[in-house]
Amino acid sequence: MLDPVAVGALPVRTALARELLELRPTVVRGNASEIIALAGAGGGGRGVDSSDGVEAAEEAARRLADATGGVVAVSGPVDLISDGTRTARIANGDPLLTRVTGGGCALGAVMAAYAAVDEDPFASTVAAVTAYTVAAELAAKQASGPGTFAVAFLDALAALRESDVVERAAVS
Repeated sequence: MLDPVAVGALPVRTALARELLELRPTVVRGNASEIIALAGAGGGGRGVDSSDGVEAAEEAARRLADATGGVVAVSGPVDLISDGTRTARIANGDPLLTRVTGGGCALGAVMAAYAAVDEDPFASTVAAVTAYTVAAELAAKQASGPGTFAVAFLDALAALRESDVVERAAVS
């Protein structure tokens, strides 16, 4: 699992992420600007924030997936996942998730856990992102702001049921 935080915006991180990319990670996850920069097609975003839309990163995601033989997930309002051949879009989640520090890092951990128990990295990544973003939707129903959302989100992840995911999944 490679999460190239602030790649493109910070030269030291960019160089290290490109080195790590040569190890062919099973999954790479980042925002659109990070994925574009990691693919060598842009200069990155504003620190850890993306200045590009998810769709702008689709070709870069496919190229990175082809280069690593793995899966690339681009986080955004509609997440994009590609293994170079297959592509999925997941339209679940809630804007409050972007207001909690470490949300992307936690998603990376969930993705790594799912990848550890499934032989198909594409399927495990789609499942992980779907479960994570459905939990965000459930948590947002109870939250009055980012603070209460963070706690409700942890609870929603812990209590998530297969039926919640099946009923709410917006995967295409």
